[in-house]
Amino acid sequence: MTKNELEEKRHYLKKSYNDAKKVVVRGNMFMLAIGLLLGASFGALVSSLANDIIMSAITRAIKLNVSDWVLWPLKEGDKVTGGIYIGKFLAALLQFVIVSTFIFIGLLTFYLIKNAIDYKKAQKQPIEEEAPAPAPAPTTDELILAELRKMNERMTVAKKTTSTAKKSTK
Repeated sequence: MTKNELEEKRHYLKKSYNDAKKVVVRGNMFMLAIGLLLGASFGALVSSLANDIIMSAITRAIKLNVSDWVLWPLKEGDKVTGGIYIGKFLAALLQFVIVSTFIFIGLLTFYLIKNAIDYKKAQKQPIEEEAPAPAPAPTTDELILAELRKMNERMTVAKKTTSTAKKSTK
């Protein structure tokens, strides 16, 4: 374990956040299944929290019932029978945000524990000095340039020998 590797593992909170964020962004099927199970298991709880507590508090604060939040209501007598139910949509949106937050916090907790354990294991390992990085291999352009220089030197030497041979024959 090198000092740099240990230093990287020391930032396990930041790494946990990035790992959880990658899982959410990547969105593979396994995590989708976990999200579905968590969403189903917390569904009733979150629905009650969103509808009975938070939306009730909002409707009491503005003194308006959620069922009254209707755009273009269709009325039959005094009863609203259709329209665009903005209040119900906001309750569903709030429920989605709460479920997503719970899932992300669960992932964050999992990766926080995982990375903290990895960091503790890394601390117990002896610290090794990093080997110097090997010189990078020359690129194709550099190899071609070196070959052209060699050819140029050979041609220059050949011209000099040719010109000295001509002078000596004169």
